[in-house]
Amino acid sequence: MNPSFLAEKALSWQDLRPTLQLTELPHSTTDFFALQPRASAAITQFLRNPQRNLLVLKGDEQGEYLSLLEQAIQAQQSDDTQIRGVQYLIQQGDSFSFPTVAVEAAQSIVDNFAAKKSVASALYVDQFQLFGSLRIHPSSREIQLNAGLVHQVNGGVLVLALASLITQFDLWLRLKQILLTQHFDWYSAHPFKDLPCDIPGYPLNLKVILVGNREELATLASLDADLYDLADYSEIESYYAVEKAENRLKWAEYIQSFANQHQLPPLSLEGLNKLYQLLVRDSEDRCFVSISPLKLKEILTSTAILSQKQNNSLLNAQDFEHFFQQKALQQGFLQEQTYADILHEQVYVATEGEIVGQINGLSVIEYPGTPMVFGEPSRISCIVQFGDGEVVDVERKSELAGNIHGKSIMIAEACLAHVLQLPSQLPFSASLVFEQSYGEIDGDSASLASFCVLASALSDQPLPQSIAITGAIDQFGLVHSVGGVNAKIEGFFSICASRGLTGEQGVMVPSAVIHQLSLSEDVVNAVKDGQFFIYPVEDVYQACEILFQRDLVEEENQLYTEQTLPISRLIACRIEQRVEHQWQKSSIFEWFFRRR
Repeated sequence: MNPSFLAEKALSWQDLRPTLQLTELPHSTTDFFALQPRASAAITQFLRNPQRNLLVLKGDEQGEYLSLLEQAIQAQQSDDTQIRGVQYLIQQGDSFSFPTVAVEAAQSIVDNFAAKKSVASALYVDQFQLFGSLRIHPSSREIQLNAGLVHQVNGGVLVLALASLITQFDLWLRLKQILLTQHFDWYSAHPFKDLPCDIPGYPLNLKVILVGNREELATLASLDADLYDLADYSEIESYYAVEKAENRLKWAEYIQSFANQHQLPPLSLEGLNKLYQLLVRDSEDRCFVSISPLKLKEILTSTAILSQKQNNSLLNAQDFEHFFQQKALQQGFLQEQTYADILHEQVYVATEGEIVGQINGLSVIEYPGTPMVFGEPSRISCIVQFGDGEVVDVERKSELAGNIHGKSIMIAEACLAHVLQLPSQLPFSASLVFEQSYGEIDGDSASLASFCVLASALSDQPLPQSIAITGAIDQFGLVHSVGGVNAKIEGFFSICASRGLTGEQGVMVPSAVIHQLSLSEDVVNAVKDGQFFIYPVEDVYQACEILFQRDLVEEENQLYTEQTLPISRLIACRIEQRVEHQWQKSSIFEWFFRRR
């Protein structure tokens, strides 16, 4: 391999992490819904529209969002001293008569069923919490009416998490009836018992906001086909676009405001930039960063505790790096065991030398029950034999691979035939294997590696084991984006660093994932020192040029020597040799039988 040739194709260390590009600390305050233009507009429109009384919001963190919604709604409501609702006048019965209940307009805020709140929220409700209850004293048989949430916010807004309404679907049906009729009626809680007396209903003016994740919303929509005829819809976004400078400043203002609100130390410029880099690892997009209150609370609180800084100190980049490393250590037992198997060669992964028909692919490992996700190199091998042109995907054949993986291998095979203009019936058969893979695999991120290892086996040209590959391809040879690229790069780097960096190791990734990169300090420093390389490629032509240091197909006006013949020419030569061998074999059989 030619190190200088490869170095020219690699990314510089400055490209491996994003920067926030702020020149001074923000001084303004920004709340959560200032970063939610869609949801904020939907809430404002919903509160102003007297004809709509149901708003459905997609949100993944109901516990955090309900209180934030309460605050946002209260900020938009005007001060209204008007008394709404009713009060119930109960005349208890005796041994000779039934109790009687009458209803009249409430006279003061302290009345039993007067609207006491302008907005309320609940993460979980049952029928009594939501619709109130009727209690009967066991000895005196006196009755008592207790107000539920719908009574307490009569004339206001009720914010509910959707999960409890799905598990108790009859609650939703009754709540929907109230929203449609704007009237409340009492029903017995027991299906086979009547109410002890007639209890009059009353007009109930109510607006409801339901918050649920996408799966919960899909479930409710499947159970109630008319949901969006009744409801408005919007989303509380977990990520905020920071592509523009003004948006980056607004995000920084939100972070500082969040820290101040939760009595945590503010962040320095370097601390804001480091937090941004950590959040890009989560979003896998430099243009979007998490604004999740739950995630920010975890990171900022843990960092403040580890750094032991008080409110008058600034959290800096070193503090966040310490948090990142501490969290990786805390959750990294399974990762360490997996890498130990490779380092002890219980799982064989070569990181030096060249081998025909073998390459290191990259995958992301997720263990059920653990939050840790990490990258792991996987040895992909290919053997070709004289045959009828079939490419056998052993993983798919043995039912250890999913449909997407099977599709990607077929695409790699079709791409090779298209790019190299191979005959429809190859005189070679190939078997493609993920070596020492004992669990199910899926995804298309190994299709570039499969293409390259298949080309290596057909051309009899070795592949460098010091370069691991990830990327998805289409039938025309273009390389497309994949997920988990930071974890994949760091996984292969960790194995190489443990064995000792040679200055030839690196990872090949799609050019489209450069905006996902936010790599660790160790990887950035190794690239900066010329000990590790990241090679971006746009198509299979660039990938083969780096791996084989040969062209994939013949270029016009290009002179080739025997040492620089393109891969397509080498494969064509092997095919011609196979055809010639078959013709000579047929001629010998024909001569033998003619002699007899």
